[in-house]
Parts: sequence; structure tokens; C-alpha cells
Amino acid sequence: MIHLQIEEEIATITLDTNESNSFTLESFQKLSELVRKAESKLSKILILRSSRPGVFSQGLNLTELSGERTEEFLNLFLHYFFGILEQVYTFPGVVIAEVGGHAMGYGAMLAMASDFRYGMEGTRIGLPEVKLGIRVPSFVAMMLRDIIGSREADSHILQGNAYKASEAKELGLYDEIYSDANSIKDSSLKLARKLTKNSFGATRSSKQALRYLNGDLKKMLEFDKEKTFESLFTEDAIEGIAAAVAGRRPQFK
Repeated sequence: MIHLQIEEEIATITLDTNESNSFTLESFQKLSELVRKAESKLSKILILRSSRPGVFSQGLNLTELSGERTEEFLNLFLHYFFGILEQVYTFPGVVIAEVGGHAMGYGAMLAMASDFRYGMEGTRIGLPEVKLGIRVPSFVAMMLRDIIGSREADSHILQGNAYKASEAKELGLYDEIYSDANSIKDSSLKLARKLTKNSFGATRSSKQALRYLNGDLKKMLEFDKEKTFESLFTEDAIEGIAAAVAGRRPQFK
């Protein structure tokens, strides 16, 4: 499903949930466990990659989300949804996202939570949530604003269109883009090995300093959980998710 390999202080998590690498509650739980394990092993670098050609992650498994509407399930689902983003964003070492395919919704969010992002030509990345009737969290908006600037981030979130890889590179959302997955892996590993030579203590402290600049993350995440929970019960969210599962255009009021 999702695999972890640790070698020479470099931890690599490979996503392999299904053909679109979408996330269920079960796969969320596994990913959270592996990120936590990578941190416990004092990994200096965490690499996120996909085993699926042309796909990093297309986001959430909307079939499960449309079927499970109990408060208990959604609370637990959102606990992991936001918890994993926080784990990646605050990981003590450097996080490199090998975005070797399309990254939509939660896939894009995982990339945004990383420190470096390498993309692939001919793919897209973005937040289509407004087209699904789902709220974009403040935490996600903050990360995107930090990367590409507030005006561009706000426009992207409100329009819900995906960026081509070349556009993402021009905006700074990708550090580099490549024509094939092997080139992404080679460049990622080259950077990872270079960064392992830096002081881990200084890297960890510097990342804490960088994250401190964005204020009380815990408070923001709690606010996001509450508001996202509420939004999932709106008519638009129910219709948007159902339409996506059925492969049709949503009919919002």
C-alpha cells in the first residue's frame, strides 16, 4: 500500500494506494504511521514519491467520503487529514516531494507541505476544491501563499483550476521540472545526499524558526478542522462529491 525505506539517514515513503493514489482513512492511518516512524529514526531527509506512473496523488478517495457520513468517521478522517499535513510541514528534517505525476487536491497539499518539490513535464497540480463544493483550509492557503505569493494563491484557490507543470515551475511551486521519473529521482537523491552533510540540529532548529513565523499552527488547524467538518455537511459538498464519484458536472444552487 504505502512503503517506507530508510537508508543512509534518508527516509523514502512511496505512495501506492490505488491507480490514482487517492486516500482512504486506512491509507491516511498508514501514511501517518510511516511519517512518524521516519521521524523517530532521526531521518535527516524525508522523500515522498509515487510508484504510479504519471500520478503523484489525485487526492481523497471520494467514494469512501461520499458513503461514510457519520460524525465519528468524519472527525477521525479529518484528524488524519490535517494531522499528516502538520507532520510533513513540521518534520524535523528536510522534506522533498517527487511529484512525478498529477497532484490534485490532497496530493497538491502534501507537495506544498514539503520543503522542495520536483515536478514532471506534462502533468498538472492544483486545488480544485471549489469545483467540488469543499472548503480550502486556511492552513493550505497559508502554505500556498508562502510559496507563490498571496495574489496568485488567492486567485488559484477561488478559480480551482490546475497549473501545468511549466506554470508551476514559473511561479515557484516547483523547484525544477523533468521529463521523466528517473531524472526526478536522481535530482532528489542528489539534493538529499548533499543536505545530509548539514547539521541536523541546526536544520531542525531552523525549520522550527521558519514554521514559527506563521503563528499558532495548532490553533489554525483546530479552526480548519471545525470549519471543514461543517462544510462537508453542506448541500454543495454533498452534491460536489457525489458528482465527482458519478463522473458528472455538479449542480450547485
